[in-house]
Amino acid sequence: MIKKITSTTVAALTMLTMFSSNAVYAQSDKDVDSKKEQAIVNVDKLNIRSGPSTSDDIIGGFELDDEVDLISIKNGWYKIELEDGKVAWTNGQYITLDGEVSAKKLNVRTGPSVLYDIVEFKEKEDKVKIIKAEDNGWYEIELKDGKTGYVCGKYIETEAKNLHDYSDLYNVATKSSKSQSSSSSKSTNSKKTYASSSSKKKSSSNAVTTMTVSATAYAGDGITATGTTPKPGRTIAVDPRVIPYGTRVYIPALGGTYIAEDCGGGIKGNKIDIFMSSEAKCNSWGVRNIEIQILK
Repeated sequence: MIKKITSTTVAALTMLTMFSSNAVYAQSDKDVDSKKEQAIVNVDKLNIRSGPSTSDDIIGGFELDDEVDLISIKNGWYKIELEDGKVAWTNGQYITLDGEVSAKKLNVRTGPSVLYDIVEFKEKEDKVKIIKAEDNGWYEIELKDGKTGYVCGKYIETEAKNLHDYSDLYNVATKSSKSQSSSSSKSTNSKKTYASSSSKKKSSSNAVTTMTVSATAYAGDGITATGTTPKPGRTIAVDPRVIPYGTRVYIPALGGTYIAEDCGGGIKGNKIDIFMSSEAKCNSWGVRNIEIQILK
């Protein structure tokens, strides 16, 4: 009787040990899965500051290959979490970070703005390695040939929440041209404004065809099907079998004339996609049934 009790007890203890081991192992997996992804310092020494500026106090430092817990990024500065749970900031120019493209097609440029030449493209869900975050919200990334290029951070998802304001993304060229204008441009601008107003009045009379379409909106730093850079207030995507590329289209709901210069997989038949300057504006527009006029 004693032998049976002993055997049963040993078996029970063995089973408990197995369950205990499995429980510990499962907990270990959970810890690994829930561990926050980290970024890597790519410079010998990197200051940690009390705020997002070089004028803020230095409160510590990182060394090459140190891992950093990122919270968010804005104007080229990463907000980070320290080991003691406190918050600090460090310069994004010295952090290597993995990211993923969120736009359907994303231009890679030779410099950090839409004014620079396009060298290649990235597609949605492509992985990129960010080696530098610029203060204007653009990222420098590694390319396959060993060189580097620049992409707009608005269309890259990372572990750090991007808080940069991209409202002026497409106004760079406009600002540049304004700075080079002479005082005589004021009179020219007033003429252009008058002409634009006149054009809006004449649009209906210039219409060849009027049709009702389902209109959506899109944004992104991509390139159109006709090889142009899309611009708010100008670019629309169409089904070229219905509205040929290059066609001028007046949209009364927006009070402007657009050019059919892009297309999309979901743009079939009487549908158009209007290019806008931000995702917020696209979401605000939603899907609308509107009347458009095909111009002469």
